[in-house]
Amino acid sequence: MIAGAERNFASAEASALHDAIHAAVGADALDQFARTIWHGFGAGAVSEDDAATLQALIDRRRPLAIGRGGVGARALGKFASRFAPRQSRRLTDQQKQAARERRRSLASSSPMPWGLCNKFSESLRAVLAIIGGEVKYSGNCDLAIDHIGALAGVCRSSVQAAIHEARRLGLIRVTERPQPGRKNLTNVITVISKEWLAWIKRGPAAHRPARIGSKISAVKKNLRRAANFLSPTNNIFEKKNGEKEFWRGSGPPDTRTRRE
Repeated sequence: MIAGAERNFASAEASALHDAIHAAVGADALDQFARTIWHGFGAGAVSEDDAATLQALIDRRRPLAIGRGGVGARALGKFASRFAPRQSRRLTDQQKQAARERRRSLASSSPMPWGLCNKFSESLRAVLAIIGGEVKYSGNCDLAIDHIGALAGVCRSSVQAAIHEARRLGLIRVTERPQPGRKNLTNVITVISKEWLAWIKRGPAAHRPARIGSKISAVKKNLRRAANFLSPTNNIFEKKNGEKEFWRGSGPPDTRTRRE
């Protein structure tokens, strides 16, 4: 039984408002009744106790009215569509086994010195191995939390716990990149521990990012390697006029000049 339904109102106007509030649909209608209540109180048609009781009834009815229709419901639907709730994805047994093996492999790869490594669990060490690999090849880590978790074979909470604990110990610095009115950019994680940075630069990383540098620089690097290491099959010979001639084979063409 809603409080106020058993109350005997002092005026017929208050009783009529009570029935109308119960039948109201939408937040706009409730707002209109609230204005009517306090306008009647100012005019003396509704007593102070009745106005307080009716306002409390409106406050209890407001959460039920949201979503039935009106401007409030449309605004709530628009807000919910812009920020859709995160949906968890169920993994198969094969995917769980692959994630478990990947997590154990990263955690046992010594991603940091033992003095720091023993402060984190296996799941957290796997997350820090991904961050260390990104820092080694890119200078920092700007991957999303879900992306780091997928690479490390852990859940989202483990990634957040690893970042929080590493920041608490003074190992990393997290730079947030908010965008007013839009979805924020991913945080940038930078390693500030000199001991961990020396370890990252000195040894190999178990995580090797696929995107190292730009595509153009990678193509140029491959071309330079081909020119340096594939010289027997891509020799360069000088012509008499000084131009270069590319010849694919084990030696220069057998021309009349060469025979002589």
